[in-house]
Amino acid sequence: MIVIRDPSTVLQISNIAIRELVQQRIDALHGDGFDIADIGYFLVVEPRDKLEAIDAQLGFPVLCNHFTGQRRDQPNFTPSVELVEEFPACYCIVFVLGQDGAGLEMFVPKEEGVPLELLEICELHALRGAA
Repeated sequence: MIVIRDPSTVLQISNIAIRELVQQRIDALHGDGFDIADIGYFLVVEPRDKLEAIDAQLGFPVLCNHFTGQRRDQPNFTPSVELVEEFPACYCIVFVLGQDGAGLEMFVPKEEGVPLELLEICELHALRGAA
């Protein structure tokens, strides 16, 4: 997984479509007067990443609602996300982590090797975006 806390890290993203999307988000934040360090960070999941590693980076289990403790396999599960957007190459999940609005955007590629449970949550809760 790639953790992006400064713009130069974007170049580490091998998927060109995801790299461009992350760069667009960074450019939009800079245009609005924000700095990545002030509002959070970006996380790009890679196909070899395990759920345990993703959970460790997030600080909570992604397949559970970290406010209610409800698991993905329970009836009426709602993930603890602000937004899931679908794009041709990936899903973008927005988490707000603090009262100050700080959070992170996690990009989940639509690729073999990405945890299927994570892709299923994305598919189920996604709004369809425009690339």
